[in-house]
This record gives sequence, C-alpha cells and structure tokens, in this order.
Amino acid sequence: MNSHMVKLFALALVMSLVLASGVSSPPSGSASKPASNLDYWLSQTKPTTTSRPASRPSEVNPFGRTDRFSRSDALPGVVVLSDGKILPGGVFTTRDKDWEVWSALQKRWRHIPPIVVLSIRAVVVEEGMEKEWRWKEMGRNERFYTGRAQPVRRLLWRFHLIDDSYITGAVKGQPLWVESAGKRHGPFVLHERTKGKLDQTLDDLIYVKQVVISRRAMKETLKIQLSASSP
Repeated sequence: MNSHMVKLFALALVMSLVLASGVSSPPSGSASKPASNLDYWLSQTKPTTTSRPASRPSEVNPFGRTDRFSRSDALPGVVVLSDGKILPGGVFTTRDKDWEVWSALQKRWRHIPPIVVLSIRAVVVEEGMEKEWRWKEMGRNERFYTGRAQPVRRLLWRFHLIDDSYITGAVKGQPLWVESAGKRHGPFVLHERTKGKLDQTLDDLIYVKQVVISRRAMKETLKIQLSASSP
C-alpha cells in the first residue's frame, strides 16, 4: 500500500469516526448524560485571562492513560492538514487555556474547554491570490502592480461539542500541537486570516483542516500507518 493510499484510507476512517460521534449519545438514564445544556457548563468557566491554579483536577484528561503523553492535558485524537498529512497522537493547545471563539451570531467571545470538544473543522470563507502593489510616486494616490502575488485565506472554525451542539466563529491565532511517539508536531495556529509568501500558491499555505478527538481514531490511524511502513 503506497503512502497516498494510506493517507486516503486513514482520512476516510477519521471522517467516518467523526460523523459517528455526531450521532451517538449516552443511553437514556445514563449518569454521564449532561443534565443541562452545554451553555450552562460554558457559563461556569472563567475567562482565560483569570488566574487559575497550576493544576485543575476537574479537567484532567478523562480518556485515561495520560502517561502515554508528556502533557497530562493532551487528548487522544487525529489532526488532518490541508496537504493531506494525518497526525495521530495527543492533541493540546496552550496549557490551562480554553478555546476562544468569537461568535458573530451572539456577538461575544465563547470560552470552550478542550475537554468538551469532539471535533474542530476549518470553514474556508474566502481564498485567493493577492497581487503585490506599491504607490507609483510619492504623494500621488496611484498604484502599480509588480506582477507578483501571495496566497490569502480567511477561515472560520466549527466546533462540535459533546452535547452534539456546534459553535462556529473566528479564532484569533491559537496554537495546537500533536504529540506522537514522543515527538511534538506544531504549533499549528488556528487563525482567522492567513497570508503566504510572495510567489507561493494556495496549496503552499497549509492549514489545519480538521481535528478529531477520539482514542479510537488515533489508534486505528496509528495501526494503518504502522502497517503501511512495515516491509
């Protein structure tokens, strides 16, 4: 199995698992089912600017076996990049920091604890090539174009939460890392707007396409990659 087929197979697996997570729910009467809407949970979280204890036992990774990652707050999952690269492992952002999402619909910032996130998906709002220009002469409001261009992309981020609700909005540059086999990949920064270098293409402007928080997805993707790399 060549590397391209491995990537396609692993990506199909990740997509099927995240779709499955969207329709599953705890059985009726289960103690794990939230008693109230997630908005209530989020309203109880403090803004990230507020000082917090060095450790937060209530937010310890509930997936267990955290000793496999160097960061105790890392969650098992898979990160898919726009160039097709798939990274399974422990997923985490800045320590003790919630995801901060600007909801244009609600006109306010939402603070989302990573522990309540099932997946994050990039939504491309606009992308294209921006032409380089300069003022033709000092003091004259006239431009001339150099013939060079650079890729520009605007993104929103769609968060799927454990109560099966969604929050879509802008993220103002928050980093994300993946730890796999003792190696740390990243940071991959979730931006609202990204710009590449002159003479690059849109394909060169790589971004996080999807994040899936799932131990099963992580294990299955690792198994596929290990099998493909074996002689």
